[in-house]
Amino acid sequence: MHKSLTLSTAILLVLAFALPAMADSVDIGNRNFERAWRVYVTRNDEKAAEYFKASADAYAQALGEDPVSRTMNFQSSLDKAGIAMYFAGQYDQSIKTLTEAQGEKDKIWDAALFIALSEGRKGDKEAALKAFDKFLEANPSQRFITSEMSRVLPGVKDGSIKLSDAIDAIERETQHQFVQNVLRYNNRNGMIPASEACNGSYWWRYNSAPCSGGFLRYF
Repeated sequence: MHKSLTLSTAILLVLAFALPAMADSVDIGNRNFERAWRVYVTRNDEKAAEYFKASADAYAQALGEDPVSRTMNFQSSLDKAGIAMYFAGQYDQSIKTLTEAQGEKDKIWDAALFIALSEGRKGDKEAALKAFDKFLEANPSQRFITSEMSRVLPGVKDGSIKLSDAIDAIERETQHQFVQNVLRYNNRNGMIPASEACNGSYWWRYNSAPCSGGFLRYF
């Protein structure tokens, strides 16, 4: 009897440790996205790239699970995953994931933006321009990004500016935009929509980290 109980306890302990490890791909993706975003908005691009890659890989694993986690099906989760995939250089997967995030609404401005950037990195001018139009249709109020688009996209259309140069410029202003958003709005929840406050589902648009009381929990 004692041996049987000991064996049963050992099996339960193994399962207790193994099951969370198998089920935590979404959480791993989220944790690494938060790490990436905190350093991205301080312009520590090398470290951000490392965390974005870890985040993208975890999200890809989560999206490949059967069934896919309910949390991973949220539009905001897909949006985060697609952004991480863009910065990890996984452009096809980024486009696929962000297109799914958009659904029929087509009003998720950062999804449209990173689809456009991904299409541009792939060299597809028409697809990139179409996605940039969807970004503008979403009325994003992101003036650094839209100003740079106004400066470089006419040149892309008439051939006077290389698509790759335009994408480089818009990506720089994208980071500039998020840095400025954080400097201006970080944790001032009353000044921005609830969904974009630091405790909202799209917290990264105006914040360096979610405000769920866990700033130090990943360190």
